[in-house]
Amino acid sequence: AKTMEQIEAEEAARRAEEEKAKRTKNLGAIAASTDEVTLLAALIQSESGNQPYEGQLGVGAVVMNRVRSGSYPNTIQGVISAPGQFGPAATGKVSAILASGPKASCMQAAQAAIGGMDNTGGALSFAPVSSGRGGLVIGNHSFY
Repeated sequence: AKTMEQIEAEEAARRAEEEKAKRTKNLGAIAASTDEVTLLAALIQSESGNQPYEGQLGVGAVVMNRVRSGSYPNTIQGVISAPGQFGPAATGKVSAILASGPKASCMQAAQAAIGGMDNTGGALSFAPVSSGRGGLVIGNHSFY
């Protein structure tokens, strides 16, 4: 027999999975070279490497949503290196990760994002939850 708390927790977990499934869409793959996949993985690691996979995918999805948007450069490299967009690209953190190689979960998230997976509902930006910026919270970021 289950306690009411267990039943309620299972129901809450089921609802959370349903909500995640509703907002996760495949927007279609964009062709990318191995170097571009690795670059995106390095950015993902620099921005969210300490977060669960869903948060890593969210960062990758933001980059790919920008590539698709028409309001930003239309390449992964262009989006990541655009002035004032991603601090770790400007500070050399992305380059340092590229030199040693991104971790596997970040490579997986980069491949999924390039493959069209978006769990952010089309977000073009993200900020730390601690910033107070509203949006969809995944891990430690709000996506908007």
